[in-house]
Amino acid sequence: MIALLMAGMFAFVACDKDDTKNLNKDEAQQQITNAEQELIAKSGEIVATDGYKIQEYFATQLPSPFYSKSNVLKSVVPSNFQKAYELTRESLLLENPEIDFYFEHFILWFFNDVKGTWNWTPNGWTHETTPTDNVVVKFPYPAGNASNNVTVTYYDFSSTLVDGQTVPTDIKVKIEYNNTQVFTLAYSATIANIEKFSTKVDVTFSPFAISNEESIDVSVNDKVLYSKKFTFKKDGKLFYSEDANLTITILNEESADVLITAKMVIGNLEFRLKIEANTNEFETGNPNDIVLLSLYTTGGDKVGDFVFVEEERDWVLYFKFNSGEQVKAETLMPLVSERFFSFIDDLFSNISEN
Repeated sequence: MIALLMAGMFAFVACDKDDTKNLNKDEAQQQITNAEQELIAKSGEIVATDGYKIQEYFATQLPSPFYSKSNVLKSVVPSNFQKAYELTRESLLLENPEIDFYFEHFILWFFNDVKGTWNWTPNGWTHETTPTDNVVVKFPYPAGNASNNVTVTYYDFSSTLVDGQTVPTDIKVKIEYNNTQVFTLAYSATIANIEKFSTKVDVTFSPFAISNEESIDVSVNDKVLYSKKFTFKKDGKLFYSEDANLTITILNEESADVLITAKMVIGNLEFRLKIEANTNEFETGNPNDIVLLSLYTTGGDKVGDFVFVEEERDWVLYFKFNSGEQVKAETLMPLVSERFFSFIDDLFSNISEN
């Protein structure tokens, strides 16, 4: 049941709109179909860009020039703090599970130790000590290309000490392919201490732009505060977003009060969620008493609600049209439903590790 609660969670925030129209079943199904089709279309467009393909190739097909440094990093950085810098790849609008981004590959904690130029050769990486203020990585793409026609440049790096460890507060990255810029990333962090910090990442790979902001605050006794704002645009127009706020108030070792408000937009659909309960209710309560989950158009028309139906001792998520008719959500909107579960899993994963 917790997974189902999660599935609704990251998707929505309760907000009132006046003078909304209730769509009939045909109108609602058309809106849902449009969103499903947009997921498929955008996924195809994303993977066709040079920026996407090269960042994936660099992260998954080439051995890292910084391999030894990255291994050391994992042993010295507190796991909960490191997690904040590893951007959740599953948060993205990806219909195909094989589509993935590797933004964390470009946030070098050990920038000052690897400055200079790294060139790929048939025998592996070579290293030159210049430039002294940037990290430059050159390699061929596709793999059989005769020359190193891709240049990845890491620059404008700054850092601070947290618990005696150097952690990045700023870094920028650009990828050039055949002398044309195809990918950029700008990362920044605001760090009060290991218990209170926020991160921001802006990425472009024409014609797409991604922005991800997250903040975590566990500095107040018996409180966990988490927020996230994620947008994905094409040609400046928003087609996917996530906005969520979570507050956990710890009552004792076995119990906590949870409040979540969230919103997710896919195309012309806006999913709104509110969860307010004690953690004990997640295991024993009726999720319909805990979760308010509704679907609207971005213009404010109501498409329907989500309800939980108990089937063979499991709670199954259903979509209820405004007429009252119900159908399994995964049947009506398989791709959108998958987004729900991924969104919620991401949120609870962040919280559980802090």
